[in-house]
Amino acid sequence: MLWQEITIAGTGAWVPPIRPAEQEPQGGPGTRQPSTRQPSTLALNGFTSAAVSTDDTATRMAARAGLKALRHADVPSADLSLLVHAGFQDGDHYTPAAYLTRVLGGKDTAGIEVGAASDGGAAALVAAAEHLTARPAAKAALVTTGARFPDERWGYSKELGYVAGDAGAAAVLTRGTGFARLVATAHATEPQLEAQTRAREGYTGAARRFPVEETGFMPHIEVLQRATHRCIRTVLDEAAVKPADISHVVPIAIGSVVLDLLLSGSPLGLRADDTSWTYGRHLGHAGPSDVLLALDRTFRSGTLRAGDRVLVVSFGVGFRWTTVLIEITRDSATAAFAGGSETE
Repeated sequence: MLWQEITIAGTGAWVPPIRPAEQEPQGGPGTRQPSTRQPSTLALNGFTSAAVSTDDTATRMAARAGLKALRHADVPSADLSLLVHAGFQDGDHYTPAAYLTRVLGGKDTAGIEVGAASDGGAAALVAAAEHLTARPAAKAALVTTGARFPDERWGYSKELGYVAGDAGAAAVLTRGTGFARLVATAHATEPQLEAQTRAREGYTGAARRFPVEETGFMPHIEVLQRATHRCIRTVLDEAAVKPADISHVVPIAIGSVVLDLLLSGSPLGLRADDTSWTYGRHLGHAGPSDVLLALDRTFRSGTLRAGDRVLVVSFGVGFRWTTVLIEITRDSATAAFAGGSETE
């Protein structure tokens, strides 16, 4: 899908305190005893630390990030036609988009939730772009994401070699006034893997783990590789862009081992350490917030120049993929990136 005049005008992130990654699981239903797991798994997968929220809910972190994005974009709440929120199993807010619309939106702002698990951030960008394209009178749309992974439910993730991180992130999309334009997007799905994220009968609450949460991605890695490569090729071909023209790659922060396997053999010819994973490894895998956190960090780095191209490579269990090709239209050093850091 090629886009016309849809731009990113502002981004924001809210990251709670970062703590060193613990090498042992924190207990909880289904976790193994420390003596039965491989102590080097986390180190092999590259995680060094994780952002951990002890007070803010996922939706409140999304609200804080959304406020920063609106300020960065200099867009008033009254100009928001749509707020799209991508969350993940938020037990604190049954209707997170309604809360976010109340605290961030205007009287005419519509609010919706987008699922798609870890692919939610990229999928929400596409949903917002589609809204602006379909409604020429709409001035702006706000994308928010939030994720919080309490240890009693997600402590077992360390057994699989990744660390879950808590964070909120946001982006403001406008029509033609931003510092980076959406060039093209592509989707891929592998719904035959849907059963891997279907809860087993008889398990509820914290014990409600899905097959993929017990096996990890390795049993399905060939399917995941093919879908990732197909999604990357589609967006590059539609935009007539060569892999060498991509200056920054922003994947979800699922770990260096999985990212190396997914990117191996792709048109990009990269490894995890050639991407924004070098930032994500410090925050942990923050679900749908991953790619917006990395975009905010990349945009605020001061290193981007007009004409640079950024490729988002996102996927989430279920299984869904989204790739987003973005072109910088103004040097980031002069694109009004002043303001607080993502950890304030």
